[in-house]
Amino acid sequence: MWSASRMEGGRGAVECVPCPSRFMPHLSDDGLSVTLDLHGARVPEAEGLVLAAAELAAECGRSTLRVVHGASTTDWDGGNRTVKTAVLALLSSGDLDAWVASAHHAEGAVLLGLRPLGPPDREPLTLAELR
Repeated sequence: MWSASRMEGGRGAVECVPCPSRFMPHLSDDGLSVTLDLHGARVPEAEGLVLAAAELAAECGRSTLRVVHGASTTDWDGGNRTVKTAVLALLSSGDLDAWVASAHHAEGAVLLGLRPLGPPDREPLTLAELR
């Protein structure tokens, strides 16, 4: 399996590299809304990606960020944090408040209404920009 990642030289340059696993985080951007799919991410990586995606999407004038965290089989008191519980904890902690105006929970995902902090940037955002 292969993945495209940004090379040095600016946005839009693409290099194909082998993927370490079948499931890995993915980002898509249509110019208005960004979707960050966290399948395959570990909890610390997922937290960093969500924070970076919210900040970058707001700065680039996007109106929404859809974070796909998947279903969780562990509850809050289960002892093992999951990506889902980590994303929900980020929301409740206020760490996203600078960029997020609203949050709408759905099965397996949360839709974040962003506070656009700049004019819309026409270049699509990439996962490489979040790392």
